[in-house]
Amino acid sequence: MQLSGGSPDVPCLTCGTRVFGLKWGTDCPECHAIRETRANRLAGRVALVATALMALYVWYRVPVEPALGRIYGAIGVAATYILVRRIVSRIAMEYLPR
Repeated sequence: MQLSGGSPDVPCLTCGTRVFGLKWGTDCPECHAIRETRANRLAGRVALVATALMALYVWYRVPVEPALGRIYGAIGVAATYILVRRIVSRIAMEYLPR
C-alpha cells in the first residue's frame, strides 16, 4: 500500500479486490463491465417490448391517408426505442443487485 501522496489501494465494492486509484464505494473496471453488460441486456429487452407496444399503437391509431402522420409515427417508434433503452440502462445500473 502506497501512502506517500498517492491515493491508496481501495477495495472494490463488489468483489473486494484492491485497486489503486479507485474511489471509495465504486466497482473495479471488471465488475463495472459485468454490471454494465447485464444492464444493457435488460434495457434492450424492455426497449423492444416498449417499441412493439408503441408500434401497435401507431398502427391502429394513426390514420393511413395523410402519409406524413405515419412517417411521424415511425420516427416516434424509433425514438421510443432509443429513449427507453437509455433510461432503463441508467436505472438498471443503479438498482441491479451487486
